Amino acid sequence: MVYTPRYPELSPSSFEQITAVLVLAAAALHLGGSEARADGLPQQATSRVTAVASKPPLELRRIPPKKPTPDTEQVVVTGTRGAVRASHSMSPIVIVSHTDLTRTGQPDLRNALSLLDPSINNTPGYPGQLGFTTKTASLRGLPSNETLVLVNGKRRHTIASIFYGGAMQGQSPVDLDMIPMSAIDHIEILKDGAAAQYGSDAIAGVINIILKKADHGGSVELSYNQYGSTVGTLGDYGRGGNLFFNEGFRIGNSGGYINLSADVIGNQWTNTAGYAPMSKGGTPTLLYPLQANGQLDSREYGNRYRQLYGVPETEKQAASYDMAIPLGAWGEFYSFATYTHRTAYEPGWYRPSNSSQNIISVYPEGYLPIISTEDQDFQFTSGLRGKNFFGWAWDASINYGRDQTALGLSNSINVSLGPSSPHNFYLGTLTNSELTADFDLRRKFDTGLFKYPLSVSGGVEYRYNQYEIGAGERAAWADGGYIFPNGVRSLPSAAGLGAYYPNAAGAYSRMNGAFYLELDQQLTKALSIQLSGRNETYSDFGNTANGKLSARYQVTPWLAFRGSASNGFHAPTLQQEYFQSEATFYSTNAQANNALITTTNVYSSVNNIGARALGASPLKPETSHNFGLGFVLTPIRNFDLSLDIYRIDIFNQIIPLSVSGNGITGEQVMNILHASGAVPNDGNYYQYTFMRNAAHTETEGMDLQAHYRSDFGDAGTVLWGVTMNQQQHMIKRINPLAINLGSAVQPLFRNEIGNLTTIYPRNTLRLTGTWNYGPVSTTVRISRYSSTKNLSNQGPAYDETVGPAWLMDFDISYRFRPRWVAEIGGNNVFNKRPNVLNARAQAASSLYQVNPNYSTASIYGAEGSYFYGKLRYSW
Repeated sequence: MVYTPRYPELSPSSFEQITAVLVLAAAALHLGGSEARADGLPQQATSRVTAVASKPPLELRRIPPKKPTPDTEQVVVTGTRGAVRASHSMSPIVIVSHTDLTRTGQPDLRNALSLLDPSINNTPGYPGQLGFTTKTASLRGLPSNETLVLVNGKRRHTIASIFYGGAMQGQSPVDLDMIPMSAIDHIEILKDGAAAQYGSDAIAGVINIILKKADHGGSVELSYNQYGSTVGTLGDYGRGGNLFFNEGFRIGNSGGYINLSADVIGNQWTNTAGYAPMSKGGTPTLLYPLQANGQLDSREYGNRYRQLYGVPETEKQAASYDMAIPLGAWGEFYSFATYTHRTAYEPGWYRPSNSSQNIISVYPEGYLPIISTEDQDFQFTSGLRGKNFFGWAWDASINYGRDQTALGLSNSINVSLGPSSPHNFYLGTLTNSELTADFDLRRKFDTGLFKYPLSVSGGVEYRYNQYEIGAGERAAWADGGYIFPNGVRSLPSAAGLGAYYPNAAGAYSRMNGAFYLELDQQLTKALSIQLSGRNETYSDFGNTANGKLSARYQVTPWLAFRGSASNGFHAPTLQQEYFQSEATFYSTNAQANNALITTTNVYSSVNNIGARALGASPLKPETSHNFGLGFVLTPIRNFDLSLDIYRIDIFNQIIPLSVSGNGITGEQVMNILHASGAVPNDGNYYQYTFMRNAAHTETEGMDLQAHYRSDFGDAGTVLWGVTMNQQQHMIKRINPLAINLGSAVQPLFRNEIGNLTTIYPRNTLRLTGTWNYGPVSTTVRISRYSSTKNLSNQGPAYDETVGPAWLMDFDISYRFRPRWVAEIGGNNVFNKRPNVLNARAQAASSLYQVNPNYSTASIYGAEGSYFYGKLRYSW
């Protein structure tokens, strides 16, 4: 039985009951009467009242639904305090509709976006064992912490976890998968630095998720999905079933509404891990102890598929609402919230029967520990807004978000407690919360200097962050002192994932205040400029000031140029500053006949005594310089093309540093640790990993998007699309270490250099075509990724290289009743998989599996083809 920690708050069963009541109540109360759209989705009202962080558009009028036409262009509210057509914005903005998301077949937002926009990718590289259960996405190949996520224009809180591994290292971003897919109306992706407008994190850009606001109609959808193949005897093809629900209701007769949504999602494991070979690199790989006569155990020749590696088993329930109630001529009350409960189960690394972390009488066949994470995540926002506060439009709001992750282990053992050790463990809890209060104003003035009025926006913001680490149960981290029959002392702690020790537990917080000002002026009929400035003061590291200048020039009715220059910042997260954890294992001492030496790996706060002795210092914010220049071309009807080039310099980028005290090369490190009193001089090894401001990086790139709509009369219409992202990452400077730690410790290891420069594809190209013909809609999407590489600390011969790849997706929907739609489709339908590790890299790998042992540098994963089917009813 898989152990799952329990919360004192709402239990999963209670949540499921509430979700069921929501669905049943809405089904009983819905007003009906609205016609389904051609794609089978309900008509949804769009809104111009959506706020954007500390700079919302403040108009109260909601726009009624319109039937899309070639000349209809959606209004965007991201990157501006007003509301403009997307092609008239001063920075590149991509709009992703709910229909676009649906046609990917993905039940989660992160995967769906990675299939639609070539500048958004799932973060590649080995994510660490905790990283399998919570995945992140990247914009423009930059760390995920450097993308700001908004919901209805309000800042979204980040996750409680922090990752050590791959390009996710040191990251604690927003978990996009916590937002119900059924609640999303559309998404606006601003591809430009925007810290002067939004504050911390908006270096790569901004993802603004707009929730549905319809006051009538709705839909319910059932879907099934699975991967097309698996490896070995483990895994279950990732089989999954999903339920999505949405319904809108009127409140009163003055334009009030409430829109409800709920998702229930579940899937099984996938497996991409190969078998454990009889030998690796000439060294026998034994799963069982040798027999008394020195011969191999006969079980060595049996099933050697022992590792399960891939998509975790997941259960998720999510619900949300979005509402607004007019309060007379002066304004309205608005509120929205999301809540998600998710439990994920991911196997740790297989421990064979003869492992030092096993007692043979307990697990004679070895064991596969199962890591469980239980997340409870919610965001709640309420506010008032109006049009006339002494002539100013205004918006006042309170926004609170919280993510709590409880970790557990099952099918494991703490060998130091002996054969009576429990098998299920509670490892601890991580909690991150954020409270934000905003007050924003906007007004237009006739200055007399120009024909057009000056738009002035300003506001203030207060934010309070808190981060907590809760210790695990004693059995998960204790050292019981058990001695094996051969006289070897056992390792402490449960095997699979390190528990949080009592000395790591604690609560940490900070505050920051900000004020901003923005001026928008149309100088002539063709030329517009925007000036933005923002000042923030943090309680832990001080003050930061940021500015932005944007301009747009309409050369002809069909050609416009746009550009921007700004500086920005990313405040170090509390996770980066205070996270601590420990794990103990054996390593070998080559200078002592490969004797086993107990080694403790400490993931350390920068304030830890040992880390300070090794050169750690308080983290400074990352700062950036952003430059962008592009044009928008609309020479003929039904055609648009935009191309934008950009450069982003990031200074003092925060990257983990791993310092090892192992062997002769680590002698200097151990001497420093002993002298500081951080660790005992007990003959054991210690390794420290802590964050530091390590590098100045430069990213140059280009974003291209083009669309054309062909009308074939009775044969229907086709919307063609070409999108592309080109990017190149360079390290301009590596900050030196504070002290000399010996020749084995580099200020930036080769693997970290690869995570910054080579692990993302330089070029991503996407070709799409959507054919609408009566009740049938068909989408074909072809993607091409250039090669990627994961650099090894052992040298170039051990690098992982993934060659260029072409992938194809398709989606076919058929409306067989006015309100019923059936849909089938697939992603990567020709089952493209990444390269496997070369023979030398496989031999050096600490993992058991080979053939296949796919490279983690793959931007499209290793699971292969994925297929789905849906049935949707709309009203």
